[in-house]
Amino acid sequence: MARILWVMGWFPLPPDKGVRIRLSQLLDTLAAHHRLTLVVLADPEAEVERYREDLAARCEALFVFRRPEFQPTRWRAIRGFFSSVPRWLVDVEQPEVHARVRQLCQERAFDLILASQLPSAMYVRALEGVPKILDEVESGLFLDQVRMASDPIRRARRAMMWWKYARFMRGLLAAFDACTVVSEKEAQILRRIAPGARVAVIPNGIDLGRYAEVEEIPEPDTLIFTGAPTYWANRDALEFFAEAMWPEIRRRRPGARFFITGRTPEGVALPRPPGWIYTGYVEDVRRWVARAWALAVPLRFGGGTRVKILEAMALGTPVVSTRKGAEGLEFPHPEALIVADTPNGFVREVLALLEDPERRARQSRLVREAVRAYDWRSLGDRYLQLVEDVIGERARVVARH
Repeated sequence: MARILWVMGWFPLPPDKGVRIRLSQLLDTLAAHHRLTLVVLADPEAEVERYREDLAARCEALFVFRRPEFQPTRWRAIRGFFSSVPRWLVDVEQPEVHARVRQLCQERAFDLILASQLPSAMYVRALEGVPKILDEVESGLFLDQVRMASDPIRRARRAMMWWKYARFMRGLLAAFDACTVVSEKEAQILRRIAPGARVAVIPNGIDLGRYAEVEEIPEPDTLIFTGAPTYWANRDALEFFAEAMWPEIRRRRPGARFFITGRTPEGVALPRPPGWIYTGYVEDVRRWVARAWALAVPLRFGGGTRVKILEAMALGTPVVSTRKGAEGLEFPHPEALIVADTPNGFVREVLALLEDPERRARQSRLVREAVRAYDWRSLGDRYLQLVEDVIGERARVVARH
């Protein structure tokens, strides 16, 4: 069993959103084979005290630090304009985390250092003598911000931000033996930025057994969206759906309802057309999704692999998504995922499901079968192999010298 120091950019429990699902599953996979020391940068939403004991039981040692939110007007963030590091990373970096990581490396001999998400990389990039893996690098979102700029001045400013980010990533990836991404598109972006980087594509997956136990009766004329409106890309998707698609769906199906799960942001206006229901945070989203006739994913921006789609498919709930929303997902049967990029096409596909129970039933069977390609058991084995390869390669180099 190897000893691994793992710096996480999110608190991994409970597995109630995409990033936590990946981290919690990876945690269980690695903890079963290796000895873990965890340094966790807990996000503002994290329920640390509620889940600390559960997390501590999965590792040898646990250290939790609250991760501050990026504040663009804070002095550190302003100073970041003059740094080679993206200023949001400058703003959230914490000296006490650096000190703890250095202390742990002085006290213990680790075989591998793992950093999940970019904020974590800041605390380990300068450490030498131990192989390092950077997990779940996501760059597509930054390119989207350039693409979505509404005027030439803003586009030029964001293009400069992208140039700075790309330059920073080239240097950062040189400090890691390998990095992982969740889709081939993300891998292509990184390979253009840093041609010499070792990039492994290990998609997000789900524990299919956790969803097989859920049995609910689907409710006619119900749609669901499981992305929290606290995330700007999800808010954009909701506004797009409300303006361009929902009026026609509601006209054709006057009783249609649309459920939006997840925490709602304070002080932010959200679209609230007739039939929309914001549930707020729900402890277990699986039953909500299983009761819905279909999952709607009208995303126009963002990156990564949509765990929300995999969850719906595992529950037998058909999915209608934009191409961006389904980015990174590939299935043996392409028709398992209904993709529509235009508002008219999206509405047509949604109505086809709402108006035809037999079609919905056929699609339900198809998605349950297709999602088997994303069973975490096989994906976790691929991650374990990467970890063992990186450790073994460094050991052989040391032995030769």
